[in-house]
Amino acid sequence: MKITKENWAQLLVVIIITVFLALILYQCHGSGKGAAGGMPGGAPGAGAPAGAGGASNAKASGKAGKGKDAKSGGAPGMPGGAPGQQDAAANTVTVSTKVVKPETIIATVHVNGDVSSKSEVSTFPITSGKVTQVLHDIGEKVSKNEIIAYVDPSKPGANYVASPVKAPVAGTIIECNVHPGDTVGPSTVIATIGSVTDIEVVVYVSEKYSKFLKLGLPAYLHLTAYADEQFLAKITSISPVVAKNTRTIKVSLGLEKYDARIKPGMFASIDLVIQQRDNTIVVPKRALRTYNDEQCVFVVNPTTNTAERVIVTVGLTNDNEAQITSGLTAGQKVITAGSVTEGCPVRIADES
Repeated sequence: MKITKENWAQLLVVIIITVFLALILYQCHGSGKGAAGGMPGGAPGAGAPAGAGGASNAKASGKAGKGKDAKSGGAPGMPGGAPGQQDAAANTVTVSTKVVKPETIIATVHVNGDVSSKSEVSTFPITSGKVTQVLHDIGEKVSKNEIIAYVDPSKPGANYVASPVKAPVAGTIIECNVHPGDTVGPSTVIATIGSVTDIEVVVYVSEKYSKFLKLGLPAYLHLTAYADEQFLAKITSISPVVAKNTRTIKVSLGLEKYDARIKPGMFASIDLVIQQRDNTIVVPKRALRTYNDEQCVFVVNPTTNTAERVIVTVGLTNDNEAQITSGLTAGQKVITAGSVTEGCPVRIADES
């Protein structure tokens, strides 16, 4: 009979099935012998001398007792103790915490402003003409009625008559706008006189913050010349109107302490405090989580040393911190770093 490709395929399938069944029978035959000979550590099998299995177990126990694991204080064959202890250690999460206590939290708005003298007076000429001489420059002190400059009001062909420009008040020249040869009129500011010690910072705050503005609120100044330093000021005056063209409110800030390094004309970057809460619980913003659409934090349970979820109510916030109005009490350790879940064991690596 001619064997076709189809016959070869059928024959190959039969051979594979036969080999598979033979392996199953072989395994079953081996298991039967093991049962007949007695299970190690169990009762003697049928046909075997009584106590043979027990003797084997005794020898095995003796060997195990002499092993290295017997010295470790744990169960034989389990270095380091019970499996449950190993699992707990493996699942422990290393965390950073903060011990909460009553603190102060502030919310600020960032604005820019200029340092200026509180008492600035502009000086004008009494006539039109050409500036012939400027006697004082920026930074120089002048007394009241001292001559600052001269203006020649004469016409071509007329007699020369010098008209003096006098300081209306005593102070320091903080701005000088003319030079010899300039043509000026009665509305031209020749110089600005003010005090370099009695200074203020003028800022313009958006009207949306108007409800928070009040006298005495603190502000923190940063100057380009002293970028690493911070200067403390406070609100000394608030304009009662909103500028129509800019929708802003003019606010003046006074320095808490005079500093000769701060000069009129300097540019200032200001963090203006618009809200402040004292003696309240404050946590880092990164500690906040969301659970079932509610805000929560995780704290360390001091009894079980595990993470415990606490639902909290958040009040005032800023870029880095959040006020907690309910849910936490002073002394609790809030987890600020570490991926934890409810009930997981924790180990504190850093506490602040």
